[in-house]
Amino acid sequence: MMRMAGVIRVLCALLLLGTAAAAQSDYPRLHDVVGVASNDVLNVRGGPGASFPVVGELAYDARAVEVIRAEGNWGMVNVPEAVGWAALRFLAPRAEGDISTVQRLTCGGTEPFWKIDILPGQSATVKTPVNYEVGDTFSVGLMRRAYNPLEKWVLLGADGARNLSVVVAKTYCNNGMSDNEFGFDATVIVAGTDGYVLSGCCELSE
Repeated sequence: MMRMAGVIRVLCALLLLGTAAAAQSDYPRLHDVVGVASNDVLNVRGGPGASFPVVGELAYDARAVEVIRAEGNWGMVNVPEAVGWAALRFLAPRAEGDISTVQRLTCGGTEPFWKIDILPGQSATVKTPVNYEVGDTFSVGLMRRAYNPLEKWVLLGADGARNLSVVVAKTYCNNGMSDNEFGFDATVIVAGTDGYVLSGCCELSE
């Protein structure tokens, strides 16, 4: 009986680990702040717990807040020039808020400074120091999953003379511009006349 009880304990532990892993696969995801009074704010703390100091705040009606990952009942979020943790009980996940369904994805990096604004299924505009005022705009398809142990997504596009490829990997990323953290690493490749390759981080938006 004691041996059987030990086996049951191990199985339960494995099930709990599987549940935690599945939960982590739900992130990054867009959330909306809920349950906060209109005369209050949602505190963002320096760690996943109420005992950590406040490093920022989210408005009571903040929308499209990207939760990068979760630890217990707390979610990692970015606030201006900092990364912190907010209580998940005040953050409602969006049904269409992950990388496969999100309406907008923005990426950027440094050396050189660049950014790309992606509307999956519509367009993607790349801006670099050479063309920052106007940018290079491409017609693009939807994000496609590239099955690999490291979850990757691929976006393809063209502007007639050049082709665009964007490879987004779900992994830790820092863009070198701030103390913020990101849940996606990106490589942008423009092939053709005056082509270029860029590397940086991405975040979900609306």
